[in-house]
Amino acid sequence: MLFSEYMSNKYSTHTEDMLVHFKKLEWDDERIKNWAISIGNSTGEVINRIFSSVLIKEQAYNPSLSVLRLSKNYSKSRLEIACEFALTKIRSPRYSHLKAILSSNQDQVYLSNNTLIHSSPKTTGYVRGASYYGGENNDK
Repeated sequence: MLFSEYMSNKYSTHTEDMLVHFKKLEWDDERIKNWAISIGNSTGEVINRIFSSVLIKEQAYNPSLSVLRLSKNYSKSRLEIACEFALTKIRSPRYSHLKAILSSNQDQVYLSNNTLIHSSPKTTGYVRGASYYGGENNDK
């Protein structure tokens, strides 16, 4: 008996005890990861983190598919932005995190803040100009 078998609220599935039909699912980890990458890099990273957080890859199927199905209710671009935002705040974002971000439009706020930051000109200080120094017509 392992110590992990006595822990509550944890998975206790052993690989050797799994049923055969788990190995013949129409969804597998490669198909799920390919779907995530087709949405975007941040979505792919979220799905990779979900898979890396479980011991048996089949345990990540439902959480991953739940995240990816958010692209049907919202859009692929919004899900990608939500995943990008979530990755800046949470180590391993899940469905509940992303659903909350999307339903409260935090992804749109994050997007608008990012575009403002990247579109606003950055000045490094006050520049007086040539007329202050007697330039413009006096550059002889």
